[in-house]
Amino acid sequence: MGGTIDGAGLKIGRERRVRLGRWLLLFLPLAIAFVLCYRPVMRLKAQPPADFVETHKEWDATRQASEDRAAQAYWQLAINLVQWRFAFGSELPGEPIEEFKLDEKDFRHNPIAAAPATRIRYWNKLRTVWTQPQAWSETYVWNTDWLREFLTTAMNFIIHFTDGIIARLKR
Repeated sequence: MGGTIDGAGLKIGRERRVRLGRWLLLFLPLAIAFVLCYRPVMRLKAQPPADFVETHKEWDATRQASEDRAAQAYWQLAINLVQWRFAFGSELPGEPIEEFKLDEKDFRHNPIAAAPATRIRYWNKLRTVWTQPQAWSETYVWNTDWLREFLTTAMNFIIHFTDGIIARLKR
């Protein structure tokens, strides 16, 4: 008769089973790769948390606007440079990294923003908000780093394993 009965009680022909098997052979590895490569990552939000921006009651509107621009510029440095070097939840170093500084020519009308004391102040503020979940958002990205790490580990294992076998054979 050539057919079998599946779970629903329907006859499935050999050709149909082979076709289904081929689709599964194609789909299953793709589904596994998708699950392994589409990973959640934490990224700093586009806007800094409220406690990152320094405010003082005695500052006038001009001084506060200047401080807001400096805070936004330092936050952009955090987004563009710092988050790629230090993961969410990790501790930032006590001293600012070299790249965490504003270009003085971009802030020539606001010399306080590029001042070393301001740089240190905003680095310390970044260290404070760095571990706060509200400063971050979770996004999903395509990431194949796991595959590179797996292949590197597998190759190292194979190399050490074959080196051991060769050393035993030479004895």
